[in-house]
Order: sequence, then structure tokens, then C-alpha cells
Amino acid sequence: MPELPDLVHIVKALGPEIEGRRIVHATVKNPIVLRLLVPGSFPELVAGKAICGLERHGPFLRARLEPGLDIVAHLMLAGRLKLASLGEKALPATAFSLELEDGRTLFYGDEKSMGKVYLCPAENFEPIPSYLTQGIDVVSPDFTYEAFSALIAKKRCQARVFVMDQTILSAIGNAYADEILFEAGIHPKASCHSLPEKKRRALYDAVRSVLAWGIEEVEKAGAPLEDKVRGHMRVRGRAGQKCPRCGATIRKAGVLGFDSFFCPVCQPDLAGKGLDWNKLEK
Repeated sequence: MPELPDLVHIVKALGPEIEGRRIVHATVKNPIVLRLLVPGSFPELVAGKAICGLERHGPFLRARLEPGLDIVAHLMLAGRLKLASLGEKALPATAFSLELEDGRTLFYGDEKSMGKVYLCPAENFEPIPSYLTQGIDVVSPDFTYEAFSALIAKKRCQARVFVMDQTILSAIGNAYADEILFEAGIHPKASCHSLPEKKRRALYDAVRSVLAWGIEEVEKAGAPLEDKVRGHMRVRGRAGQKCPRCGATIRKAGVLGFDSFFCPVCQPDLAGKGLDWNKLEK
């Protein structure tokens, strides 16, 4: 799924291309992803509207339409965007497309049909699940160590659960949660309340540095917007490979139904309640 660095890149790269453009026609091929919070049909409602800007709010992308409408997209697992010139191929599993006045087409594709795209009155976000309950934006100036300390204080959940709770930290996905915990040297199942002050500081620093690194790597890759950039990952998806830091074998474990990748040497289970991963067969 697109994660925060991907979404930052999409806004930076796509925003200037579509801002000020008028939608001349819309085509819907898979209405399952659409949620209309205003009466009417999607093509009729957006046709003739100008796109005033594109911005990110946590895991959501918001395109402001003039006058008085917002398109809010949560791409979820497989949602993708592509801005194509005349004659270029559409995305596989295109759910809908917006033809712009400059002849280009903005495609939304979703092979899993899990994404959700809302058309709502401008700034009427109450009906959009989790939009208004996002926690602190972890790439904003508001994300200070003092704010982080207040958030993690008294938390007894596992570190990976804490990092991925979007009502606390907005918005870290599976891939970067693994990379953040690896950078901080924290086992994914470590309890937040057991982390000493030094490790809490390491976790905060890792959130900031890993996401900055991710944003830089995604931008540097220069891949099409619809492509997922993950080649820079150090532990995510690398079970059975050698840790780039110590050479131990990277492992995979389940945390609340999600796969988590980690190095058992760089991220030891200090509580001693889990498996001794280093004694298991490789």
C-alpha cells in the first residue's frame, strides 16, 4: 500500500500537474470504491469542476474541487494513481478516471477494490471514518519529543502496535514500522511501558529519520507514481536474508495479525518472554 513517504511524493509530484485543471469528463468502471456523500452521480457532480489543490491528511489524499466539493481518497492496500497523456495505457483494474482539460487523464486503479474514495461537500469530513481521529502528523513541526513522550507515557501495548496506531501517530504503515523499529533497535513485541528513556528517545529519533530517509529514497527513485518503491527497505520483506547491520538472519513474526520483520540480534527481546530466534533453524 502507499505509505507516508509515497503519499508525500504523490502530493509533491502530482499536485502541481493537476492544480488549476478542470475536469471535463469522468468515467466510472468500478463504483465499489466510491462513496458519494452528496446526491447525484459521480460523473455529473465532478464534470466542469476545477481542481484547486492536492494535499495529504494522514493516509488520506484530498483534492479540493471548485466550487464546494472535495475528493478524499484512502488508497488502502492496492489503490494507485496515474496521470497519463493521450494514448498512454490506463491502470490495470481502473475504477474511475478523470479527463482533464489539458488532454491528460487521471486514473485511479485498485486491483483489490479495497480503497475508498469519498466525494463530499468541502471540509465536511465527519462521515469519513478515521479522517478526524488521526493523531499527530509525524512529519509536521508539531511532532516534538515532548509531544511524543506524552503520547507513549503509560502505554502498555507492544511497540509496533503503538507505532502503527493512527489515532496516536499519523500515519505509519507496515513497511516503515518495521524500518523504524530496526533503526531504534527495538523488538516489535517490546512493551512500551518497559522501554527506558534512552530507547524512547531512540524510537522518536527513528520515526523522524526513517521517514525522512523514506521520502528522500522514494523521490530519488524517480519511479512512476503508480509504482511502489520498496528497494531501499533494510528488513521489511527480507525474512531469511542477512541483516545489513550485523549479518544475522532477518526473521518474520506476527503482531496483531500483521507480518513484522526484524533482526533478532539488533532488536533483542529484552523481556525474555518470546522465542530465542537465534537458536531456531535458519
